[in-house]
Amino acid sequence: MAAGTFLEAGLARVLFYPTLLYTLFRGKVPGRARRDWYHRIDPTVLLGALPLRSMTRRLVQDENVRGVITMNEEYETRFLCNSSKVYNWSPEEAVRAITKIRSHIHIRSGQLEVLKEFHKEITAGAAKKETYHTSQT
Repeated sequence: MAAGTFLEAGLARVLFYPTLLYTLFRGKVPGRARRDWYHRIDPTVLLGALPLRSMTRRLVQDENVRGVITMNEEYETRFLCNSSKVYNWSPEEAVRAITKIRSHIHIRSGQLEVLKEFHKEITAGAAKKETYHTSQT
């Protein structure tokens, strides 16, 4: 099972840049084959591919983007994106930071519980991954 996971991760890394080039190409071609990089979902949300550095100025100025949430792997963002620091906040710390910036946002207790559960799963997975890497070296 571990060998399959390792091969899967390796294959994802090998295929990432060729598929990124394909996606960039599809964004430039005219007609029905064209794919937009992102779509506006509502007045505050854009949904799409990870914004590359070359897109940052336009997204900030034209679309009023103030933050990006990504579920990409680190190797996918390392060279091509404007990355900011990772805070490693607890859900409560993150909610406090968000509400300090955006006082109109209210997180209900049920939403906070979902965030806590997600945070617990992510930190447990990261700890397991760190233990695995440490024991392999």
